[in-house]
Order: sequence, then structure tokens, then C-alpha cells
Amino acid sequence: MGTTTISKPHSLPHLRELDGMRGIAALIVFFHHLCSASIYTNNWGPGVLFLRNLFEYGTSGVDVFFVLSGFLITSLLIRDRQSPAYYRDFYWKRALRILPLYVLCLLGVLLLIPHATGYVLVSALFIANFANIFHIQSAGPFWSLAIEEQFYLLWPTVVRRRSVSTLGHWALAIAVTAVLLRFASAIVGHHNYYITFLRCDGLAVGALIACRFERRQREHRSLSIDDSLFVAALVIGTLLCAVPLALPSTTVGIAFAEAFRQTGITLICGGIVGLLIAHTESKGLAPLRSRFLTFFGLISYALYMIHLYVMRAYDHIRGPLPIGDTRAYATRILVVFAITIVASLLSRYLVELPALSLRKHVLKKPAPEAETETPIFTG
Repeated sequence: MGTTTISKPHSLPHLRELDGMRGIAALIVFFHHLCSASIYTNNWGPGVLFLRNLFEYGTSGVDVFFVLSGFLITSLLIRDRQSPAYYRDFYWKRALRILPLYVLCLLGVLLLIPHATGYVLVSALFIANFANIFHIQSAGPFWSLAIEEQFYLLWPTVVRRRSVSTLGHWALAIAVTAVLLRFASAIVGHHNYYITFLRCDGLAVGALIACRFERRQREHRSLSIDDSLFVAALVIGTLLCAVPLALPSTTVGIAFAEAFRQTGITLICGGIVGLLIAHTESKGLAPLRSRFLTFFGLISYALYMIHLYVMRAYDHIRGPLPIGDTRAYATRILVVFAITIVASLLSRYLVELPALSLRKHVLKKPAPEAETETPIFTG
């Protein structure tokens, strides 16, 4: 259970399917906010209502990002854990990847959104997911990054001090504990899954996949032997998502419904990511390697951080969306989408990439070229 000496780790290959999956996750979160979360009445035509229902659970894109982040970051931590600059390099990489755009968004919120000082403060401390505990109204997407950064405050130490096999057990234990806590909280009608210990199972599932991936590489065996495990996760996850249909609409019933649904979504996301990794470069996954999806994967962090503010600005300037006006509805989607893409590209080339170029000045040694574009969670 102590520190284990390991052989030289394998390098982490670039899995293009994960870029495409990240692009899909970013898009469904975007359309959830535009087509579902901000459409409040049923006084619309069937097309608009169809889109609202289709993207009702688009927040599951966040869970895709959690699993992807858990896999990618844990894989890199395993690879680098014998480095004498292990902690320094890891946190410098995180800071240069996350903070530049993060800080710019916080400044924008502080200057442009009234009465947002409290939210900016808790976001700056990476505890935005606990904002409601402090009776602070949420004003952005910072809660998800707070969960991730809190997880990675401790997880690197676990990775450095445990064997890959034991690390997998830790990841499984964290995931199971989060699920059990969700159901325990449902007993009293609680289902606020912005709280870290009720939502970190996605990160843990991704870490578990990373451990299996590492072990298969060392054994020179294909991860596809785990296909049955990933398919089982998909099937069980789907069944759990169906359970809420049979539960009553009471406070406790709704809380248990959310617990079943969230657990099911995590399993589905884990199963999908696991299958993508196991069958990378297969012909059937070619659409995920397309330029269209990988483009949105490339800008997913900025897209996620920016799109809510673009939507708020549009609604503020144009006024409330006229109920039943499908032309205004379509215009809103197209304009917000276009502005968000342009802003995301500007962020990437004027903020994110220049910040990443600073790595050569602060890391113990220059990061490998493939790692420069290491995807991060953007949910």
C-alpha cells in the first residue's frame, strides 16, 4: 500500500476520438442552455418543444468532461510521477491552461454583471460549487471547474504514492462512495450535485479507466478485452436512467430520481469513453475524428466558459424572446452560436496558446509536443 517503484511509463498516445467526444459534449451543453434551460413555457410549436426535450439533459456533457478529465489527467500523472518536479510541473501546467481565460471571465463578470462580487470571490477561490451554501447566486459555469480543481488538489498525491493497481482501487472506492452519498442525501430530499463529494464519481471513473489503460499497455494487451465491462456500464446506466419514470413526484421521490439518473449518466459516460479508448482508430469511429467535431473539441474550454455570457448579453440587448416567434428563436441560436465561436477562437489564439507557450520558461523541461494540446475538462 506504500510507494511502489515502477518501470518507465508508456507515453500517452493522442486519441483523436476523445477530441471529437469533447466537441460533442461542448455542443450539447451549449444547446441545452439555448434550447432547453432558457425556454420556459409550452407555448411554442412542436419543433421548438422537440429541441427543448432533446437537450433537456444536455448537462450530461459536463459528466463526459469529468470522465475525460479523470482519464487524461490521471494518465499523465502516472506517466510523470517519478519526476522530481512532479508537483511543480503539474500545477504549473494546470495554471497556464486554466487560469488565463478563467481570470478574464471573472473580470468580465465582476465588471458587467450587477451584484456578482460574492460569486466572483468564491469562484476565485475555486469553491463556486458551494456558492448556495453561502447564499450567493450563481452567475456562471465556474462550479464545474471548482469540482475538478478540488479533486486535483489531492489526487496527484494519491497517484504518486500508490501502485497503479492500488490506484484503481482508490478510484473505484471514490466513485462508489460518491454514489452512496448521493442516495444517502436523497433520503432527506437533497439532490444538489454541485457539491464535490456528490459529483466526483465521473472524475474517479475516468481515473479508473486510466489505470486499466496503463496496465494493459504494460501487459501489451488490448483494452478491448474490457469491452464487456464497458458495455455493461452502458446497459446498467441506461436502466438506472429509466428508474425515475417509476418514482413518485414527492420531494424524496424526486431526490432519488436524480440520484438514479446521475449515477446512470456517469456509467453511460464511462462506458462510452472506455469503448472509444479501446477501439481508437477503428473505422466505425471515423466521425469522431472528423474536422468538424475535433474543431469544437479544440475550442471546447472557451466555448463552455463564454457561451452563457454571450446568451445573456444577447437577451439583454434584444429583450425577452417573443413566445411562439420561431424566427426570433432561430436568430437567437444562430447569432449566439456565431459570436461564441468567434470569441472562442479569439480566446484560443490570443489568450490560451500564448499562455501555454510559457511552459518552456517554468517547467523543469519542455513538455512533449503531444502534451501541449492535452485536453482538459471544460464542463
